[in-house]
Amino acid sequence: MKMLFTLMAMSIVLVACSNKLKSSEGIIKVDVVAKNDILTQMEASRRCWDNGDFKGYMQVYWQSDSLTFMGLNNLTKGWQSTLDNYKKGYPTADHRGTLTYQFTHFNQLSEACILVVGNFHLERKMGNVQGNFSLIWKKIEGQWRIILDHT
Repeated sequence: MKMLFTLMAMSIVLVACSNKLKSSEGIIKVDVVAKNDILTQMEASRRCWDNGDFKGYMQVYWQSDSLTFMGLNNLTKGWQSTLDNYKKGYPTADHRGTLTYQFTHFNQLSEACILVVGNFHLERKMGNVQGNFSLIWKKIEGQWRIILDHT
């Protein structure tokens, strides 16, 4: 099942980020403006999480039925379904806690796609939670949005 999720994620990335790479090594230098935009959005999203504003938290995600969220035990398709899962999984401030991120690296996959890898930590009275994430951001209609979240 994990192999299926991995293959599905890679297929999405290949289709979503099909622009040609610019360098002979197949590596594009990360667009600093795009990186800063993504970091700014992630910080705004984090503040919304801490305030219990899940709809605000979800503004970094592509508002589409094609959004893909890959969690530990499930695959969720769609923005609304992902929002509903967050509300169900974190019903109170004690469940939600305080969110922090650490970013490991940014990879420019194409002019319109960036891979962001890092980890998160939820400081909670009921027990802390932490883990890793990989996010595929795509520039859609001039805005950087998460199209795939693997957390």
